[in-house]
Parts: sequence; C-alpha cells; structure tokens
Amino acid sequence: MTKIKFIILLVISIIFEIVISSSVDGNYPAGGLYFGVSSNFLVGESEKFTQYVQNELLSMELPDQSGDSDGVQYSFTHFKLALNLQDFFYAQLGPGVFQMGWDTITFNLQWEYEICVKKVVKLCESGTITVYTASGQSVSLGTTLDVLFNSSNAKIEATTTVMPFEAGAVVASVHCTDSVCLIPINDIVSEVSSQFVSQVTNGVTKAINDKAPSIEQLFTPIKQIPITMGSGNQYWIDLEGCLVEANYSSNSPSTITAAINGGIVLENTDGNFIYPTQTPSYIPYDSQMESFTSDYCITITGYFIESLLDAVLVPEFPMTIEPSQIPASSPVQLNTSSDFFSGIAPNLTSKYPNVGIQVNLMPPTIPTVTINSSAIILSDLEISTSFLVLTDNDDAIPVFNVLFKFDAEIQTTVYTDSVSVFSLNSTLLSITPNVTITDSTVGSVDATGFVQLIEMVQSIIKIPSITYPVPSKYSITNVNSQLGDQIIQLTFNLIENPTNQKYLKKSVNLN
Repeated sequence: MTKIKFIILLVISIIFEIVISSSVDGNYPAGGLYFGVSSNFLVGESEKFTQYVQNELLSMELPDQSGDSDGVQYSFTHFKLALNLQDFFYAQLGPGVFQMGWDTITFNLQWEYEICVKKVVKLCESGTITVYTASGQSVSLGTTLDVLFNSSNAKIEATTTVMPFEAGAVVASVHCTDSVCLIPINDIVSEVSSQFVSQVTNGVTKAINDKAPSIEQLFTPIKQIPITMGSGNQYWIDLEGCLVEANYSSNSPSTITAAINGGIVLENTDGNFIYPTQTPSYIPYDSQMESFTSDYCITITGYFIESLLDAVLVPEFPMTIEPSQIPASSPVQLNTSSDFFSGIAPNLTSKYPNVGIQVNLMPPTIPTVTINSSAIILSDLEISTSFLVLTDNDDAIPVFNVLFKFDAEIQTTVYTDSVSVFSLNSTLLSITPNVTITDSTVGSVDATGFVQLIEMVQSIIKIPSITYPVPSKYSITNVNSQLGDQIIQLTFNLIENPTNQKYLKKSVNLN
C-alpha cells in the first residue's frame, strides 16, 4: 500500500542523521582527533530535522492504487495524510549498534475506496478507509542499525524496525458511503489493520538498506590534508573510528563525539600508502570531551602531532648536504678552513686544509609529544649525522659523527583570516640541544660549537602551517582554543552563509 511510499521518504531523511548517531556509549578510545557536536546544537538540529521530515511527508503526493486479489477488485484513491512527529531520539544499544526514531507519532491516513465482488452478481461499494491514532494515544517508531566505520569498509545495515503501541492506539475504520453496503465491513477493517504495521516496519528497514550503499561511501577511511613538501609526497588523515555518546547529559539527544584514529598517512611518489609507526595511547577525560557549549569542538592529542612529524620528516631522510648548497651569506660554510670548523676541530683543518665538507643526516627518531597549559613539548628528537671531507679525487672520507638530541617547546595559534578558512600556525618557542661526538678520526671535536650554532639558528626555523577550509555553505564563528592536560582544543560555531557576508580577521593564541 501507499504507506510504504510515505515511509521511504521519511527514512531517506533519517539516514543522513546516521553520521552523528552511531555511538559507543561513554567509552572513548585512544585516538589522535576527536570531533564533538554539542547536545545544545543537536537538540536544535533535531527539532529542525523533525520539522523538515514532517513537512516533506505532508507535502508529498500519494498515488492512487488499484488491483485484483482473490476475485476482489479494489481501487484506492485520494490519499490524505495528517502527521505529527515529536521527541526525536537515538539510543545506544551496543558497540556500533543504535536505535533512532521518534517516541511520539500521531497520524491520520485516509483514502477513498471502491471494492467489487463478483459472485452470482457483481456487487460494488465505495467509501473511505481511515487508519489513525486514537484520541490521546500515540505510537513510536524505532529502527535498529549497525553502523561501523572502524575499517576500510564501512557498514550500514538496518536490522529491525519496530512500531510499538498499546492495544487500541492504532485504529482502522471503514465507512461505506453507498445507500446499500453488502460487503462485510469487518473483513476490510481486519485486512487493513493486519497489514499496516508490517508494511510500515518492513518498508523502513528495506528503504534504509536500499540507501545504505550510497551512505557508506561517505565514510571515507582516509582524507587528504593540504600539506605540500618538496619531495612530492602527499598526506592523508586516518578517519577510522567510532562515535561516542556523552556519559553525562541532561538533554536528548546527547553530545556526540567522533573518536577517530587521527594518524597521518604518507602517500609517497610511488603511490604507496605508509601508515604511522606510532599508535594512539592517550584517552582524554570525559569532562574534557563533554563540557564545551559551542556547536563543535575539535580535540587534538599528542599522537596526531607525533604521526604528523613521522610522516613529514622521516621520508625526507637520509639527507645529504653539499658545500654548494650553503648560501655565501651563511655564517657557517662547509669548508675545513672556515672559522666554525677550524674552531671546533683544529686537527681537521690541519689534516685536510681548505676542502669541502659533506654532511649526511640519518632518519630522525620521532620525539614524544606532551601538552600542558603553556606549550606543546617535543622530547628526545634524535638525528645522527656524519661529517665527511671531500678530497680532490671526489672521495668522501668520514672524519667524525655527531648525535643531536633536541627538546623543544612550540606555541600554536589558531588564525581565522576569513569566515571560510582557519589555520594552525606554530612557532618554535625554545629548543634545548644536546650534542654528542660519537666518533672521530681527527682528534678532539668541541660539541659546544654545535650547541651554539643550533641556538643561533633557532629563530629562523619555520614550522609549516596547516589550513582547513570550511564547507562552502557555512561560515566559522566564535573560534576559541586552549591547551590542556595532553590536549589541544578548538571550539567554534558554523552558521549558514548569508549574502554579502563580511569578516574580521581574528587570531587566537593557544597559550
């Protein structure tokens, strides 16, 4: 019957809520990124969503139907629907399983009928059939779904749909408008009543599963991020994860947080994808994840930064620096007779006077990242280097090896230069080097010279910024940020763009 048609449109609208409704109730996994949507925002959006669905259902046209069943010819025409949806809900049933729908639905679906039965003579009658919720009664509609995006293949499947109601809450009645009504009315009422609930629930389940493949495509396991390096490598973010419903919320729907892996994936120039060597370990406190009042909150942990450094830095090594690559204006030249090298290694200068020096840098050991209320701290970044002299025969002769260890503090600023873009800009606050000469064939080498050199150049070290575009139909407002216990948090609102929107530049310091 036409009830299936009207339910399909309802489900198509519902399905778009899946992205914010699959949850693991209150159990946050370790991850690099958490994207939260506040309860206050969801309450308002669920009201808009309910009104939208209700309006769509009331405005659609329901087609006439006719047919022949067991010698009974029927014609159903002029469908009219009155509907009210209230109390949208979603409820966690288990990991990756939830139920969503409306707790309170009242409706009145009416159509005209003509039925003919041919026995000895052909008997026909006409009238109206009405299926409705009884006065003071309502029904609920809930669909149970499996929604998983914790692997490369997302899964969305409606398993069951239920429409619970008390006895007598849904009434089906037939009103014959002919002067003579000979076909038993009770048979028609019984047929309509027995089919109504199963048609609605089966129609919902089928409509979701028919739509599921196109929705599954929205759950992209990785997404490219706008970082470009000279090597030509591309960078992606691992979006596998789950959604978590807030532990503590007096509102319904509750705050929802997308807890995603958040690791940075390297795509090299050969097209191979290389995933981080690190794994996330830190789990933010519930209070950190659920206490924001803005529409959205992005929480970043140290794992995101560690995997970013791993993806960006390691592929650039091993690296070789030749004398010709050093600008003439540089205070340090790669030559054995330069002031710097003659000062830290006098035996090098006397043994190999006025020849070039080649520096080989090995892949670094990625630092551990910790975050406090003042700064982002990088600990134990290590780079092994070899210094070689270049003879007239183009031979490269090793002369000494150096192990550099660094601790550093970084300040990060969120910058919104328009309503459609925000960026993370970082500045090196301080760097604490530790230098060890691990091997030398030219006698004593003064490690403090390298320490002084590093301290001198730290002011010119630049950290690449990361820019994030906002979807074109929205503007970003009320951007705020803070550093906390092992997390960086950004909170903001998104509003639909009005015409001729002006913007003000805003810079927010995380410290």
